Amino acid sequence: MISKRKHVIIFPILCKKIQGGGSTMIEEYIEKNILRQLFLCGQFYVNKEVNLEKLSNLLHVCKTTLLNDINNIKKEFEEQIAYTHREKDRYTLYFSEHIPRCKIMQQLSQNSLFLKTCLLYLEEDEPDYLQLTECEFISVSKAYSLKKQVLAYFNDCGIEIDRYSPRFTEMERRLLLLNVSYRLGGFNSWELPESFFERADRFIESVTENSGRFYDKENKEILSIGFAISFLRQQVCAVTIDSKFIEEIKKRPIYNYVESAWENTDFQTYYKKEEFAFILTLFNLCNYGFHSYQLIAEDFQQLHQVFIDNTPEIKELVATFESHFNQELFGNQPFERALIHLMRSAWDNYQLFMPEKFYLLNEEQTNLYKEVQTIFSSWSSQLPYDLRLNPNCMRAFVIELSGILRLTKEHLTIYIVTNSDVHYLIYREALEAVTTFDFQVAPTIYSSISDIKKYAQQSSNRVLCERTLYTPDAVQYENIIPISINTIDRAIISAVQNK
Repeated sequence: MISKRKHVIIFPILCKKIQGGGSTMIEEYIEKNILRQLFLCGQFYVNKEVNLEKLSNLLHVCKTTLLNDINNIKKEFEEQIAYTHREKDRYTLYFSEHIPRCKIMQQLSQNSLFLKTCLLYLEEDEPDYLQLTECEFISVSKAYSLKKQVLAYFNDCGIEIDRYSPRFTEMERRLLLLNVSYRLGGFNSWELPESFFERADRFIESVTENSGRFYDKENKEILSIGFAISFLRQQVCAVTIDSKFIEEIKKRPIYNYVESAWENTDFQTYYKKEEFAFILTLFNLCNYGFHSYQLIAEDFQQLHQVFIDNTPEIKELVATFESHFNQELFGNQPFERALIHLMRSAWDNYQLFMPEKFYLLNEEQTNLYKEVQTIFSSWSSQLPYDLRLNPNCMRAFVIELSGILRLTKEHLTIYIVTNSDVHYLIYREALEAVTTFDFQVAPTIYSSISDIKKYAQQSSNRVLCERTLYTPDAVQYENIIPISINTIDRAIISAVQNK
């Protein structure tokens, strides 16, 4: 037996102890060339361009390797790519707006023998790995190597390995099957009732209508695949979910939203009664967003009460972050939401199994990651249980934290140049409504840009200048930003982004 998973009760949000597991995750096992191309496609899909020099340093490969990867991507998605252009180290690539990001990733991942071998072990209780030699045209030694890699990955997740075979709990099997199936695609071939996915979409829509939330295409796909797995597996094995977690999740907003949709749609007719808890777990693990600040604020207040106010351990963690970074972080919505997102999905350590995007850190963020690791290590060492967080989820948190700290570490002074006291009050009120960074607005109303140039030369200052008073010589000062009644939001964003 390679490893053993032990259960302990910990504070209400997290409740399992794991021994014998490592710290690497699925991205450490997927073939490196496929992993690079997955990351490149993610960057192109979101940012439309990459810097070859910087990215080669982050990925620890030469630029020629990256260019070869990009050429492979161009061949693979020839019909889905709308535009490409290279200018020195700047490479631009636009995918067609009609192709979802998850479909791009699935098409690339279909070449992964590691993921296919994972799927083999998840779909069959006693799989014969040698069948890979026939269906994938590989050698026996290669098939054996893949088996070892897959068992190592399962062991790393804390799965019990007995006589070289994984012994999954039903929840582990389902979430790992969700992870691998989401990455590979191909679930449309599963034997499901007619119109199953259409009804799944309507069920998700019912949840969003009740809650005001929205789920992007990727999270909708994760939910739909999870629903399908629940439908298929319920006939094979019942899933057991800790009753303490159900009691805890009832305190969170998502419970009532899902319960209402469950009771008021016909989607529940596909399932045994016990499957509701698994459906609820899927929603708890998925990311969501809102279309208005008011809804964000309302959701934050409820989550703040559950995760911060009612959880002394998390309060202590926030206090540790405050002390380390010398920042006021209690009540800082971006920070608390980022932390809650990290901890919410860590319940029962199932975060280790969920499909996540791959994140890379730049040099500054890598140093910050080490600091955050130290903070979590010191904090968790005082707890009466072991806590494991997905390193990729931790990297996502660090990226968000780097932006939060960048906004708060420098206190700005903003000067306003205008010939209208009404405009001054409008601009000042708009600035005071911004809560994501610390600044002060100078009380003096300046009527000429010449009076303010000396302040514009200091990096901690910003000047918002009425567009009618903006002169050509002001262009040389990047901290002088033109503003008008019609461009208030854009000017304030420019002031922040110039930091």
